[in-house]
Amino acid sequence: MPSYKRLRLGDIAFEGHANKEFAYGRFVLNDAGNGIMSPRFTCLRPIVEQEYSFWKYFIHSEEVMRPILVNSTKSGTMMNELVVKDFLEQEILVPSLPEQRQIGAFFDCLDSLITLHQRKLELLRNIKKSMLDKMFV
Repeated sequence: MPSYKRLRLGDIAFEGHANKEFAYGRFVLNDAGNGIMSPRFTCLRPIVEQEYSFWKYFIHSEEVMRPILVNSTKSGTMMNELVVKDFLEQEILVPSLPEQRQIGAFFDCLDSLITLHQRKLELLRNIKKSMLDKMFV
């Protein structure tokens, strides 16, 4: 039986399934809380303070992450594998912590606004469907 990995808030998991959006796999930030994860996935834990709300968006940018993943992944039988040693040798420019907080807060607000409008749109679609059903009885 495989030994599952402990996942903590703020950990970043690498999910190596390639698709149209993520050619080499993708990173996923755990912002849900503590849990467990399959040993098949690589888990990274920040060693300095980071702003989670910034990183959850930043690590999903294929444009930013592609050069890093090109140099730090290898193809496996079912999915790409992160080579941690190679990954840790990569460099990436990131904003300061105060800027990360501002950027993260902006994207969180934008996500909330999008969700609100999606709910409103769904409500309007339901009203439209109901009205059409009543018209064509």
